[in-house]
Amino acid sequence: MSTLGANYLTLADRMKRTENGKIAAEIIEMMSETNEVLQDANALQCNDGSNHITTIRTGLPSAVFRKLYGFVPSSKSTTEQVKDVTGMLETYSIVDVDLVDKSENPKKFRLSESSAFIEAMNQKLQETIFYGSIKENAAAFDGLTARYSKKSTDSKKIGYNIIDAGGTGNDNTSIWFVTWGDLHTSLLYPQGSQAGIQHKDDGILTETSSTGGKRKVYQDHFKMDVGLSVRDWRSTCRIANIDVSNLSTENAADLEDLLNQAYYKIRRFAKTGKTYIYCNSTILMHFEAQLKSKTNVNFTIKEYLNDNILHYKNIPIRECEQITCEEVAVS
Repeated sequence: MSTLGANYLTLADRMKRTENGKIAAEIIEMMSETNEVLQDANALQCNDGSNHITTIRTGLPSAVFRKLYGFVPSSKSTTEQVKDVTGMLETYSIVDVDLVDKSENPKKFRLSESSAFIEAMNQKLQETIFYGSIKENAAAFDGLTARYSKKSTDSKKIGYNIIDAGGTGNDNTSIWFVTWGDLHTSLLYPQGSQAGIQHKDDGILTETSSTGGKRKVYQDHFKMDVGLSVRDWRSTCRIANIDVSNLSTENAADLEDLLNQAYYKIRRFAKTGKTYIYCNSTILMHFEAQLKSKTNVNFTIKEYLNDNILHYKNIPIRECEQITCEEVAVS
């Protein structure tokens, strides 16, 4: 599995290559400052309008030894088609005209005033990547948890790549090994559309209050058409059922052992992609606490994207606060 020199384009990369996409690229950069997933994720254009159809091989054809003058029986591989959808994530930023017009740089001021709205999109996107569910919100898309939701001992089923850390109840969290790449996991954008944030300056509008009062405002519309595709589930793994309340006790899950199990689940299948580990700050804190108690060569502090972060077997461990400590146990 590769962790250096990505051979795919992230959303920020694609926005920088988009004609007249300067402001939108700057917005993506703002989002990426607090969204590690956007810094890492592969961006792939849908192949069916706003949907993406993936053919997944679920079984291999047979091969046999043949004697002289013997026959080879016919066989074929088995496949399954999966359709992933994209959703429209939107927000509007409204700023009083006088505030903007009195600033030294109106465009920059409006963008800075929009930062809270952009951050709201940022957090919603991260949350949906991990916990999105079409069953709960038909306008969204299925995230990773909706796909890796039920354990299985069958190596041909996605649940095989769920590792059980033993927690019960609803105070659990997960650690994710995600491999990004066209052949692995990708963020989607609709066919023929612009990747990432789409920004429209609506100019000056008149806003009317519930009592009939009026005011002039500048309005900015931010929109992102985005989805998620997991083409090869074998290169992504969920360590589920990590009991958060037990992490400070002698019954704490052995996080290194769990990482080792996940690593060997995906290692053979992740070689053509770029793998990252995602967890929240609570898990990161306990990583460091467990490491202090023993000498460990698998964990190192290395530079990645101008920051010194923890790596496991050269895989960057990325902090994502949208991964909650309130997950229901996976069965």
